[in-house]
Amino acid sequence: MTESEHEHELPPHSIAYSQYFESLNDEISKIYAVAEVARMQGYDPVTRVEIPPAHDVAARVEATLEGPKGVARRIRELQKDKPREQVAFQVAKEIAEGTLGGMTDIEKAAEKAVRVALAILTESITAAPLEGIAKVRIRGSGENRYLALYLAGPIRAAGGTEAAMTVLVADYVRQVLDLPAFKSTPEETERALEEVELYARNVHLQYPVHPELITFAADRLPIMLTGDPTESFEVSGGRDLERIETNRVRGGSVLVLNDGVVGRAAKLAKIVNEANIQGWEWLNELASKMSKDSTPKEDSADKKLEPKDDYLADVIGGRPVFSHPQRLGGFRLRYGRSRNTGLAGVGVHPATMFILEEFLAPGTHIRTERPGKGSIVAPVDTIEGPIVLLKDGSVLRFTGLDDARGFEGKVEQVLFVGDILVALGEFIENNHPLAPSGYCEEWWSHDLEHTISNLTTAQLTNRLKGSDLTHQSLNAIIETPLTILPTPTQAVHLSKKLKIPLHPFYLYRWAVLSTDEMKELRKWILANHRISTKHDDHIILPFIQKYKTMLEHIGMPHKFTEDRKKLVLSDDSLPILAQLGQDTKSPKGNDALSLLNSVSDVLLKDKVGFSIGARMGRPEKAEERRMRPPVQSLFPVGRSQGSERRIDEVANSVECISTLESFEEESDTSKRKEVTGVRAESVSRKCPDCELQTFKLKCPQCGTDTKSDTQVTGIKVELVSRKCPGCGLQTFESKCKRCGSHTEIALWCGEEDCELPIDPEKGMCPVKHVSQIRKTRVVSVDLKTLLERVKNEVGEFETHGVRGVLGLTSDYKIPEYLGKGILRAKHDVYCYRDGTARFDATDAPLTHFTPKEIGVPVNRLRELGYIIDYDGAPLVSEDQVVELKVQDVVVPENCADYLLRVGRFVDDCLEKMYNLPRYYNFNSLEDVIGQLVIGLAPHTSAGIIGRLVGFTNASVCYAHPYWHAAKRRNCDGDEDALILVLDALLNFSKSYLPAGRGGLMDAPLVLSVILNPTEVDDESHNIEVCRRYPAEFYEMVSEARHPKDVQGLVDIISSRLNSPAQYEGFGFTHSTTSFDIGPKNSRYKILETMDDKLEAQLRLATLINAVDAPDVAQRVLSTHFFRDIRGNLRAYSTQKIRCMKCNRTYRRVPISGQCICGESKLSLTVRQKNISKYLRVTEKIIHDHGLDQYMQERLQLVSAALDSLFVSEQTTLTDFF
Repeated sequence: MTESEHEHELPPHSIAYSQYFESLNDEISKIYAVAEVARMQGYDPVTRVEIPPAHDVAARVEATLEGPKGVARRIRELQKDKPREQVAFQVAKEIAEGTLGGMTDIEKAAEKAVRVALAILTESITAAPLEGIAKVRIRGSGENRYLALYLAGPIRAAGGTEAAMTVLVADYVRQVLDLPAFKSTPEETERALEEVELYARNVHLQYPVHPELITFAADRLPIMLTGDPTESFEVSGGRDLERIETNRVRGGSVLVLNDGVVGRAAKLAKIVNEANIQGWEWLNELASKMSKDSTPKEDSADKKLEPKDDYLADVIGGRPVFSHPQRLGGFRLRYGRSRNTGLAGVGVHPATMFILEEFLAPGTHIRTERPGKGSIVAPVDTIEGPIVLLKDGSVLRFTGLDDARGFEGKVEQVLFVGDILVALGEFIENNHPLAPSGYCEEWWSHDLEHTISNLTTAQLTNRLKGSDLTHQSLNAIIETPLTILPTPTQAVHLSKKLKIPLHPFYLYRWAVLSTDEMKELRKWILANHRISTKHDDHIILPFIQKYKTMLEHIGMPHKFTEDRKKLVLSDDSLPILAQLGQDTKSPKGNDALSLLNSVSDVLLKDKVGFSIGARMGRPEKAEERRMRPPVQSLFPVGRSQGSERRIDEVANSVECISTLESFEEESDTSKRKEVTGVRAESVSRKCPDCELQTFKLKCPQCGTDTKSDTQVTGIKVELVSRKCPGCGLQTFESKCKRCGSHTEIALWCGEEDCELPIDPEKGMCPVKHVSQIRKTRVVSVDLKTLLERVKNEVGEFETHGVRGVLGLTSDYKIPEYLGKGILRAKHDVYCYRDGTARFDATDAPLTHFTPKEIGVPVNRLRELGYIIDYDGAPLVSEDQVVELKVQDVVVPENCADYLLRVGRFVDDCLEKMYNLPRYYNFNSLEDVIGQLVIGLAPHTSAGIIGRLVGFTNASVCYAHPYWHAAKRRNCDGDEDALILVLDALLNFSKSYLPAGRGGLMDAPLVLSVILNPTEVDDESHNIEVCRRYPAEFYEMVSEARHPKDVQGLVDIISSRLNSPAQYEGFGFTHSTTSFDIGPKNSRYKILETMDDKLEAQLRLATLINAVDAPDVAQRVLSTHFFRDIRGNLRAYSTQKIRCMKCNRTYRRVPISGQCICGESKLSLTVRQKNISKYLRVTEKIIHDHGLDQYMQERLQLVSAALDSLFVSEQTTLTDFF
């Protein structure tokens, strides 16, 4: 429990949520109690649980940064009446002054102050405070002192605004400490610009580089922005500067300068003014320059809603383009949020998923033209589906999923891909102007409601005569316009009698025609139509290709008669003829729609609306995380047995090693034994006087200091040096095999011929050797004996093929207890670098579900606290819609199966290692329901508790938007990990984490127990939770208004914060039959070869009317294949040589012609087939799509390069002369 953790207050919530939070707290307390008892037994690196719980930002800050003491209490005090930015500044000031934490070293105080402030700003979720800030130093002397902020690559995880604010906080701390401002030299300013430009050219920056703005800001920064070198490339100018330690590019400072200080200048200026920070007045000028220099093309494209093709910049082979920018027939914008969309998730009709050859599935990532850059797709069947032209000439409009199944290979052209459901929140989040909406059912219901509200009951009754409609049925249509439709007769009746537009279901896309085409088509239909009783009173027309093509363009379904001489219109004749009007009228108008409205019997609205371009990004993902190669134990085995690293095979290898197992003391040289094993640590010593072989530092025979004298053969593995406090045994294991005590790390002096233990009080060698403190040794381990002992300890007769790691990357090289690896292998469980077993899945939003959808009985859900449905009625049926609680998750079935295996592994650990009762007792998947998991994003260091409540067929993890936002994630294709809580508490250790920069990322250093909506990423606060948009909304989108103009009209989460309504009572505008209906996986994942994927991609490009197939082909070649071929050519010429046995690599072939392990088989790491794999398919694409001469010549150049590099093996006549 962190400092002052008990003082936290739960956010405002209802009584129902009190019970929910109490159940979470009770369960997590039970799990922590079990884990604490287990860890006390000493099998793990430390005897306590290493993931502290935290209930709020304050607790997380104190836990992750380890103080200063009292910071959590102080943050909570300040949060009561100050915004987060002011809290960060105030806490930083108090730490720097020493009033909070009592730090007297001003340099250390400055560093702690900056880290704590950044942690507050990022909700202490990301690893940026730990990893993004390398250090803070006070450099120079006297009047020339200045504050230097050392930044590293992980600062990117903080986000641009927060990273930029780190600079503000650092300067605020400088002012508190009364340090002079940093003065940049002209050379340093030019160096900053060169680094930014190099980084932008070779890596990626979010904002474009404006050289004059970079130099303007770099010249005026009052602190020094520097950092660790993160890139391999160096600057050509500004080298060897006195105050800059490296010539390599410093990625952290580049990111903060360009994407932070310059890119967010306007936001920073506002914060500076509010906080009254002196010395930053130049930010206003920078913000003004930034607004003037912003790319006019992008700005105008958004404001004028012009086509944008940014999303097509990097088209990947095998991943289709679904629509070019604003192309007719592309995705039509539909405003709204379903229960499975929002937080960057968008909806498409499930029939669209099948018609697009199943390249789209629930969770598939797409790159979009607007309003944001990317989203995942979710099935919503209450929006418009696709319209297709079949190979038999029929035109079909799909309204249901079943209609679209079985049409593979029958589609000639996709005339309209369907609607894309985008929430208002996406426009608010991306600050994008609202685009016009096509006329839709929701809009029509407002028109109907407005009209009847102005009529008396008698007037309405009179106008409804002959329609079979009543006041009640009209109200039902208004309340649920997406599921209750008027009949064709009723729709025409309402339009005529009430003077409202015709219902959009019966409208066509008239606006795509020219005025001449509209006149011709109308005249042809009215002159040639006849009503056929044989075809259910539908219209029959003579077949003329010209007019049939027009029918296809407007999306009017039809088919051929049996003799293929006539066309039968599939829709009812009454709405069609009502729209065309009487043939005696003469149409007038400037466009097709106004022309038709001049003669129509009913009012017509534009159904076309606004089209959005999209292409496929990443496929959805749901699979257990495996390292490469997969491992089950964090125990090093070296290189002796190839890439699989099976510990039993290594133990049974024929290499004979002279060893003393696990440092065990042997004073008699006659007791030395020849064993089969792995070299893991050197411990044999020899007396220089009497030549006695011993382990002791002093000779037990004559008292002389002994020297290391181990002569071994085999494989070197570096492990930690530990010592048992009970019996003195030196070992690498955390638990003493002799007496069972928990061993301690034994530091020793690395000076040659010394190796004395370090004095724990003085922290140095008794002989006072400087800078030679060592934590690890290269030792020898009798692995075969160790395996047998561990198998007996965990009660297993075999090792189950357990796989270890090549070597340990942690600072202390502490190995995991081998018994855990054996038990993991038994249950087919894999571990990650921190000792946890993880399942990765694509993030998907979900706010409501039905018991039937998640496969959980109603009674079980009631036990979990789901008592009522989302309308407030008692939950009794599996078809009732229920609101998802904010920390509940619905996982893929294969995830549940993996968690089941992990639970059995954990129970085996408890029973066979720790001698404790089994906790989970899983017998079936149903037992996993109600269990707690941890959600963790890769760029963060704080997990969030979740409760598993159901399963899905989709390859995604469904959770409340809050839950994803608590990980600082949205649903634009992000993938995060799920960890069973007790597995994490038992097996996670900081001691296993890599020692290099970034090692603390993607590690659960702290665990958030209760979710506070005000402490999650604020993107989730922009989600609308209304059940219906107001009528004014549709009028305002027609004017392309700014989204802020409509925020007050719509119920958005931000307006509910700090009230019980922030947790529940959410609505949605569009229902769906099932939140995971549609293909289980994208076809991209199912097709095995690139040839198959590419063929399907280009075939789909030719099918979709809104896609330019030659352009797709050219983009695939330019951005993927040619780049790949060139890159592989470069890699071939600079490749390394690999040993076939131990996988050791060399920059060039050794002089001996063989590896140092004795293996003579050396292999190339890049082969000819890697380079030429796309050559044949590239030739085919250029030929089939008739690409221009430029692409043909590029192919010729690539082919010539390959021919010059590889000699043809085919013999020619010239070889004989």
